[in-house]
Amino acid sequence: MKRLLQLSILFLSTLFIFSCGGDDGHGPTNGNNNDEPTTGAVEVTTSSTGDDIDGDGYTVSAGGTSKSVSSSGSVILAGLSEGDVNTELSGMAGNCAVKNGSNSQTVTITAGDTTSTSFDVECQAVVNGRIAFQTTRGSNNADIYLMNPDGSDQQALTDDVETDYLPQISYSGTRVLFSSYRNQNFNLFIVNADGSNIRQVTSSSGDTFDSSWAPDDSSIVFGDNRSGNEEIYTIAPDGNDEQRLTNNSANDEDPSWSPDGSKIVYTSDADGDAEIHTMNPDGSNIQKLTDNGSYDVHPEWSPDGSKIAFTSSRDGNKEVYVMNADGTNPQRITNNSASDEYPSWSRDGTEIVFDSDRDGNDEIYKINADGSGNLVNLSNNSAEERFPNWSPVQ
Repeated sequence: MKRLLQLSILFLSTLFIFSCGGDDGHGPTNGNNNDEPTTGAVEVTTSSTGDDIDGDGYTVSAGGTSKSVSSSGSVILAGLSEGDVNTELSGMAGNCAVKNGSNSQTVTITAGDTTSTSFDVECQAVVNGRIAFQTTRGSNNADIYLMNPDGSDQQALTDDVETDYLPQISYSGTRVLFSSYRNQNFNLFIVNADGSNIRQVTSSSGDTFDSSWAPDDSSIVFGDNRSGNEEIYTIAPDGNDEQRLTNNSANDEDPSWSPDGSKIVYTSDADGDAEIHTMNPDGSNIQKLTDNGSYDVHPEWSPDGSKIAFTSSRDGNKEVYVMNADGTNPQRITNNSASDEYPSWSRDGTEIVFDSDRDGNDEIYKINADGSGNLVNLSNNSAEERFPNWSPVQ
């Protein structure tokens, strides 16, 4: 009986030890016990400063988890595995960027803890839906101005004693490219949307005129006569990586980059009169779109890339036309004895602005893209207003 009692006590002791998980009587510490945390979290804080701050906020991602965060706020991403995790901020508007240049940070997640990190975002002013143009209304030879699509709120963007003209607003809306005689020959300059930080892009021995932005703002195409006749080049906005695209005895000018980045439309008089052509961004695959004895110049792509507006003298004087992107179905949309030229599209493709001297001096006018409706004089000033460019940012 005594031995049976001893065996029973031994059996119950062994069962108790087994149920406790070990000889020391403590539970598991390897994460298999539900009472011990196995994941951690990261709290991400955003702070945005500057102009035209993105009102939609941003997206924060880490360890396969994403959440929305306001432009200046915080959010917690939980359930993250221990160890180093990449935390990324995305969804920023084109005018906003993280101050240190990187929208990705590595944070170390500890089980049961919340790690903190932050992103400081700076936003630049944007030319939203406005029209840039040249005017001689000031005391200078000519400056670049901005105005609303109805002609209101006309404000100077540049102010220099030398001529500034042919403005082109970047696709992000943060910068305006223009040609200027500031160094006693025409070169390209860039100015921020708020008029600050003017810097020179080209340093040509000739004159640099018409230009256009690539749709990602990474490159600029322009015409230049340094070789004795006008040729077309590309260059980075910081003045590096200049490339020559055309090389012949003709005048190649008026380049405009397609919205999808696949083509450049331009004017060439290679066959003896000015006609409109397209080429690839590296200068290859030249295609002729117009073919007549008239003057076809100043081509501009529609926002969806399906059409091209241009100036033509095929009816006896300069008028604005619109044709399909392959050159078919040209349609005249202005009809006046004056000179109508330099068309530029509204962001939604329904309207076109251009300059005309139909009232005795050059003014900026607006018309429906199919030529219908009432013509509107937007600049309405006794000075000369020319070369309109409608912002690609709505």
